[in-house]
Amino acid sequence: MTITQPGARPESPPGIGGTRLPSLTGLRALAGLSVFITHGLALGLFTDPQVMLDYIQYGANAGMFGLAFFFVLTGFVVTWTASSTDNARSFWRRRFFKLFPNHVVVYAILLALLIPTGTPVKAVEALAGLFLISSWFPTESFLFGNLNGPMWSANIDVLAYAAFPLLYVLVKKISPSRLWAWAIGVTALAALVPVIADAFLPDHPPSMVAPEVSWPQHWFGFYFPLTRALEFVVGIIMARIVLTGRWIGLRALPAALLTLGAYLVTLEVPIFYGYTFVPLIPMALLIPAFAMADVHGRRTLMNSSLMVWLGDRMYAFFVIHITVMFMVHAAFSGENGVSGMYSRVTFDLGTGIAVLIATYLLCLVLASILYALVEQPAMRRWSRPRRGGDRPDRPAQPLSGATGGGRSS
Repeated sequence: MTITQPGARPESPPGIGGTRLPSLTGLRALAGLSVFITHGLALGLFTDPQVMLDYIQYGANAGMFGLAFFFVLTGFVVTWTASSTDNARSFWRRRFFKLFPNHVVVYAILLALLIPTGTPVKAVEALAGLFLISSWFPTESFLFGNLNGPMWSANIDVLAYAAFPLLYVLVKKISPSRLWAWAIGVTALAALVPVIADAFLPDHPPSMVAPEVSWPQHWFGFYFPLTRALEFVVGIIMARIVLTGRWIGLRALPAALLTLGAYLVTLEVPIFYGYTFVPLIPMALLIPAFAMADVHGRRTLMNSSLMVWLGDRMYAFFVIHITVMFMVHAAFSGENGVSGMYSRVTFDLGTGIAVLIATYLLCLVLASILYALVEQPAMRRWSRPRRGGDRPDRPAQPLSGATGGGRSS
């Protein structure tokens, strides 16, 4: 299956198709930071209960925005970079060698650290985590037994990449004049997910992650790959809107302010909507707005060298961050925190913030090492077939995040 028809005439306005999008790479750094902030809640760092309550109130939804960003961005960027000379097999090969090497290496390290502690490892759950299929199972043990908890979200990436060649062909058949209607329609469908979960799924037992809802409802609305893949589809459609000249002209700064406003809204709405539907709307506008800033050559904070450097390392950061957070915190009590089970030490406000900042910086250092020693070499060596049987092809797209990219793009 070819991703586009060879020889097809480009539909994008002059100067748009194929433009590098460094601002989207920079935005990845903020999305990764937002996930880090939310996962910091699992550490229970602060002695003062009111500080912890405030942290929960204002920080719990940050990671949800980060995930929505990554899912929409992935759909947007793979559509933006789709080539008329590409085919499904080549696309899947590149995605596999971008997604799995970091994951497998870190998984092996986690096992090596975990086994000496005597912590039981559930074989089925661990294998599901290794093959990035754990989110398909509606059982909490598959979330907590996959060794590297945050990688549940990569299950959605696997589904999205597998389906992209077909989805792209289908979306390209949509008349440009109807793309906005389709974007609104898919977003509305995403809004129905929590309604369906609330109406038709059991209201017990409570979710261990979000006790306000039941686990079946939480799984269906937040973890189930088919429902979260709607965000990926929105990303595909938004890229087509830009590429066909249908963008509404929203600039980067207003889009960023809209995103901030939407975040404040999630502090007051039911948890299901704050997790998925509400973040989807601003992300569907934020990403094209910053993409167009790059297309028109406008400088943004997000396309600065520092932000692009950080964004390039965000997939490696995502893979390792929760384990590093646990192990750093556990070190204060002299324990091995690889499993996340250890005695929590608490701190005053200033010290707790300092611990979070230091841990974030350590995550960046380790992510840079993983990026340099595993991610980049794997992409250079295996993401494309060898030419002439002896040397790997040079990638058609740069390995840096200068073209944007989702969490693992």
